[in-house]
Amino acid sequence: MRQILMVEDDAEITALLDKYLLNYGLELFSVDRASSALDKLRIAKFDLILLDLTLPEMDGLELCRLIKKEYPEIPIIISTARGDTTDKVIGFEAGADDYIAKPYDPRELIARIQYQIKRHDPKSPSHDESHLFTIDEKRFEISKEGEDIGLTMAEYELFSLLLTKRHMVLSREYIINSVSSIDWESSDKSINVIIGRIRQKIGDDIKRPIYIKTIRGVGYQYIGE
Repeated sequence: MRQILMVEDDAEITALLDKYLLNYGLELFSVDRASSALDKLRIAKFDLILLDLTLPEMDGLELCRLIKKEYPEIPIIISTARGDTTDKVIGFEAGADDYIAKPYDPRELIARIQYQIKRHDPKSPSHDESHLFTIDEKRFEISKEGEDIGLTMAEYELFSLLLTKRHMVLSREYIINSVSSIDWESSDKSINVIIGRIRQKIGDDIKRPIYIKTIRGVGYQYIGE
């Protein structure tokens, strides 16, 4: 059974999800403080962390940064009722793998949890060769010359889209409609942040790009081999 650590100070939500997740083979361990979450991570292994942003002691975004620094292999889904779209952008910058706004359909949450767990499962790799870059569709990873780049879910979706549509100019509208981790409400900022992080991880220079080119006023294009 997969183990989920939920960092949430709303006891009612925790109680409801506890029973619901069990139906899908997911065992929920809940804490309501950042310090308790860090204590749990030191003594137990978790397959995923469901993290609220509004917490006692410490803001959830800061906790996200701390966890990703110490446990980069554990996927984090941010779950919050805070409506500021800046939080979503900062969440991705902090290393979050996904973001779901409250209130949400529990079925959507289950789908996102299963997606992230599958993405981080080291078993049964299946590769789709893409020249210099290799797309691993089962593990949701992209490697450069055989070495995993270490992409978040949003980065993986966007970069794999550019690779599979190589040399085509992809408009922002097309990217928004094709990448599930980006929505209309925060699209411009999210795309800019994610592209910047991809460039940093693959060693691309925005001033003299060799992989991803910005088409001013339109979108982006993969210009590699």
